[in-house]
Amino acid sequence: MYDASVFRRPAFVAVALATLTAALVWWYAARPVDIGIDWHEGTWNSASFAPFRAGQSPLTRNWPTPEQVENDLAHVKTAFRGVRTYAAIGAAQDVPALAARHGLKVIHGAWLSSTPADNEAEVSALIEAANRYPQSVERVIVGNEVLLRRDLDAGQIIRHLDRVRQSIRQPVSYADVWAFWLKNPQLADHVDYLTIHILPYWEDEPASVTDMEQRFVEVIGKIKAAFPGKPILIGEAGWPTEGRSRGPAIADLPNAAHFLRRLPQLAAQYGFDYNVVEAYDQLWKAQQEGTVGARWGLYDVDRQQKFGTTGPVDPFPEAGLRAGASVLGGLALALWLIPAGFGLARALAVAVLAQLLAAGAIDTLWHAQRLAISPASVSWCLQRLLFFAADTGLLDKPTVSELYRGYMDTTPALAEAWAWVRILATVVATGVLAALLRARLFGREAPGLARAARLGYLSYVAGALMISAMLAFNGRYLDIPIPEFWLPALGLPALWLAARLAGSPRGYGLAALTAPGPARLKLGLWLLAGAVAVILGEGFAIVGEDFTAMHPDWSERAPLIWHAFFWNRQILACALMLVWLALPLLAEWRRPAAAAT
Repeated sequence: MYDASVFRRPAFVAVALATLTAALVWWYAARPVDIGIDWHEGTWNSASFAPFRAGQSPLTRNWPTPEQVENDLAHVKTAFRGVRTYAAIGAAQDVPALAARHGLKVIHGAWLSSTPADNEAEVSALIEAANRYPQSVERVIVGNEVLLRRDLDAGQIIRHLDRVRQSIRQPVSYADVWAFWLKNPQLADHVDYLTIHILPYWEDEPASVTDMEQRFVEVIGKIKAAFPGKPILIGEAGWPTEGRSRGPAIADLPNAAHFLRRLPQLAAQYGFDYNVVEAYDQLWKAQQEGTVGARWGLYDVDRQQKFGTTGPVDPFPEAGLRAGASVLGGLALALWLIPAGFGLARALAVAVLAQLLAAGAIDTLWHAQRLAISPASVSWCLQRLLFFAADTGLLDKPTVSELYRGYMDTTPALAEAWAWVRILATVVATGVLAALLRARLFGREAPGLARAARLGYLSYVAGALMISAMLAFNGRYLDIPIPEFWLPALGLPALWLAARLAGSPRGYGLAALTAPGPARLKLGLWLLAGAVAVILGEGFAIVGEDFTAMHPDWSERAPLIWHAFFWNRQILACALMLVWLALPLLAEWRRPAAAAT
């Protein structure tokens, strides 16, 4: 029950002020953003087309129905003049016939892998479709990022290219990240046009959306210089709407809108053809690339367009719902937490604290259900072990492929189960923290709640150490867990503040969380080491194929790597929160064990 006296001044005034302030802050944060770029032409050239819906995936061979494919093609036609496919069998096998019915041009693809039988089936189906539907199949692409994945070498790809070129009339190409064309120039003699991928977000040296023009000009200039006179298609160009940041490349709706509105303007200015990646969000990609891999579509998985070609853009998804839930949750929490005898200043402090805790809890819950498509931590570890076994030769490729397919079959269920665990844990942690705060504010010790809070805090510490190791050693596709840190990050000062407001002894608030004994210091130092490790891991992550191609000399690379240590604000925030988590352990480690209980 609420304390009815809270509705009397000054507590009621404090709650009203905090609620109004929170509502204004949320209104400002959630207001549509004017990105300063409009595009009035109406349709883009082409889009990567994979008509998978929630629960469907090529990894599990759960394909869309022909009716769903046709509905999506009819829908895509309102925004794009054509589509690009990546495979000639499976979900895309009906695309050439259906595209002809709807007047769409197709850049049809064959998927090449390390399995010869699958490659034979793909290439044969591509040749058949190109010859049967010349009215829709305008160009073909044999293989996508095969060199990047190291599935085949250039000679093997060339044999497939030569076969297709001899069998059809349409222009033939191979698609890969631009740096692999420079490393394998012999491929150019076996294609009619070059298909290169320019994704400033995914580049080893990521670029901000405002620097996209410079990146496109640099890359296209290098390709034109290496292959003069060869036609170029930018086979993948796009920007994610959600997920982790990579240096200055921030995945959100305003940046994605900026990129897609600017892209056709650059194409007209510099004279290149392009294909947008992609038409629809692909939730199954999160199993390989994290949340950000699933959120590149102009349309979400429910086929709703995320932003228009003109006008302001929402700053983040479901902004109004999240704002309303946060403000109302903060209001209810403040009414429950404020003791009757508090004056205006102390009541206002509690009311503001309640709004902050509610905002943190809502953000954590929203991301937990939103990221249910992402790999669980256990799955990430299993995937790394399989890659290690393949790279070192501990297992042969067929065995690794079979195990990987089994892993992919189980990952969606694991990820969804893990999401529900996170949701339940967030609800429980929020409840325990709120109850402990109320006990402190009302002058009660509540030893059971203190033990529960300590267990929760140490669980957060264990999780933080695990995720910091993952981010440090191979975090390219891992979500940066800022939302998961909100409750402990806010809970620490909340307990300290509650102790101060209630007049408890110094250290009383933090002592509720710390582990007894000398292990405190070791855990605190490990957290500090984790903070340094995630920063170093993010910096060295830029050293890859396209980075070395763009900067061949170490005199160029060294300052860029140094800069990369500090350019990702999400990583810096993660490191700061690791330090924040360590503070109670470091501050209390000299206290006797009995004092922490």
